[in-house]
Amino acid sequence: MIIYNPHNEHVMGERILEAEKIFAQIPAKYCFITGSFLYKEKYEDIDVFVLTRSKKTFDIQNKMVKVTIIDFNDLYSLFYHSVSKNILPCRPLKVTLSDYWSVINEVIPTLLNQKNKFHKNVRFLVLYTQYFKTGELLDTFQLNERISSFKNYKEIMTYITQELPSIINKNAKPSYVKRFFYTQAGYYKELQEYGAQHFLYDLTKEITRGVVHG
Repeated sequence: MIIYNPHNEHVMGERILEAEKIFAQIPAKYCFITGSFLYKEKYEDIDVFVLTRSKKTFDIQNKMVKVTIIDFNDLYSLFYHSVSKNILPCRPLKVTLSDYWSVINEVIPTLLNQKNKFHKNVRFLVLYTQYFKTGELLDTFQLNERISSFKNYKEIMTYITQELPSIINKNAKPSYVKRFFYTQAGYYKELQEYGAQHFLYDLTKEITRGVVHG
């Protein structure tokens, strides 16, 4: 059982005692606590991850505890390697541009609907963007710091617009980009009266324009 924060100088001492109480209520060999609970004065929940094949649930007294079960098949996940950097057994990550685009498709409507309540909603977006841009896998502390640097949802929209075209064209063959994003553009073109679809349509055009002009 591990209290995990790669930037351990930020761990708040009293939180270690609380973490130990939580561990005592989890009858599992492999589990760890990470996230803002360890280093922020105010936090919304306590992220506890349990690596197990069992489907059983855990009854935790502290209702702020959020237990996530990690199945061994999830060891290939970008997200789980982010929350447990250097803890989980090393496995080749299964991350595709199609997965990345799905994340963007989910984030954009949420951003436009909730606007300034964006922090949790863009975790995957920033995680995937930085991974495809630099090959770097941000841990939870780094991810929180990067998201906190955005002043509002408009800055995130700009971030997507600036980063995505070059990332796609860097990581995919031109034939794939044309085939995939021309199809996507056709879909969004019919729905441009909606703000999210209009944004995504412009984004697909920008991506395919990059292929055409090299």
